[in-house]
Amino acid sequence: MLRNASLAALVGVVLIGMTGFGVFLPIFPFLALDLGATPTTATIAMGAYSFGQLISAPLWGRLSDRVGRKPILIAGLLGGVVSYLWLARAGSVEELGAARLFGGLMAGNVGAAFAAAADLADDKTRARNMGLLGAAVGFAFIAGPALGALLIGETPDRAAFVRVCFASAALAALAALAALILFRESLTAAARATAHTERPKRSALLMSRPTLARFVIVMFLFIAAQAMMETTFGLWAQVQLQWGPREVGWTLAGLGLGAVLLQGGGAGAATRALGERLTLLIGLVFIAAGFGGLAVSNVVATMAASMAVLVIGIGLATPALNALIAAQAEESERGVVMGLAQSASALGRVAAPLASGPLFDALGHATPFVVAALLMLIAMFVAQGGPAPRQAPSPG
Repeated sequence: MLRNASLAALVGVVLIGMTGFGVFLPIFPFLALDLGATPTTATIAMGAYSFGQLISAPLWGRLSDRVGRKPILIAGLLGGVVSYLWLARAGSVEELGAARLFGGLMAGNVGAAFAAAADLADDKTRARNMGLLGAAVGFAFIAGPALGALLIGETPDRAAFVRVCFASAALAALAALAALILFRESLTAAARATAHTERPKRSALLMSRPTLARFVIVMFLFIAAQAMMETTFGLWAQVQLQWGPREVGWTLAGLGLGAVLLQGGGAGAATRALGERLTLLIGLVFIAAGFGGLAVSNVVATMAASMAVLVIGIGLATPALNALIAAQAEESERGVVMGLAQSASALGRVAAPLASGPLFDALGHATPFVVAALLMLIAMFVAQGGPAPRQAPSPG
């Protein structure tokens, strides 16, 4: 009962914090363009967040194994508050990038949240817990972009962009307060003591556990493909559909709705019936098809159909992949292992903007979607190889 209450509190904290992130996400490309950015510089500035996360995620993960998940959750959310307030006063693309870099450096809360979800699970409930956390993120990407679309108004101006940044900062602060009051520490004192004496190196973990290494590579490819879409979808929609930030916000909200419906229940049922690895592979097939559909879309109807296929894939693959990675960790090293996953995720979000903007500029606005589909085909090949995933010992 206590474990379920802690999980509910964790889901609430992630929901509020990621809603603040979702409010800002569809607005950022237009804010960058308003400050004189090109598509290439806009996507690079957006990717600065993930570069910071790439550097800091393993450190935050290791620290969460030593001091617990709760302090890291709160610290990351408070760092987000500062980042959003900095973005509100940014006067150049360079300052936007610097503010995003700081936000990424402080983003230890994501890995800590997934490590906490693993702490609160056993072999039977691990995929469910990851699915509930994924559903919270998905719901945040309904509420966040929808709220951003309302706040930005019909004719976006500088005041509207500042208003959106303040809303994101307020939600991050609220999430930090919720974590402080409602979330009970999920990592046992014994596990924290073990983490002080046993310090597995990231390279040693990857070398000694080839299955973990495979799934970390899949995480990189999976997130890089998503980031290619996220960083160029608004730019693509402006060119192809003559859309502005409001339409982009509502579309991303619809994407989040599908993720909630699947990850909140459907993904767990699929995992129980098919197993985590097969569920992951099916999800990757759908994602590749969705990106391929977007690449050839030129009207709203085909774009919407492609998005529907994409959201099914993301809804199935996300909890399955996180559960497979979490299964590779002992209790005292979950922070390190989930930090590795977050590093792979951050690396994907760094690499994708560096490529997506130039591809968009040089080879056409559909090219990032084509490359994203190819990345998913590679991820399928990597994920299906190797021995069956190990099962981590149940907590307690």
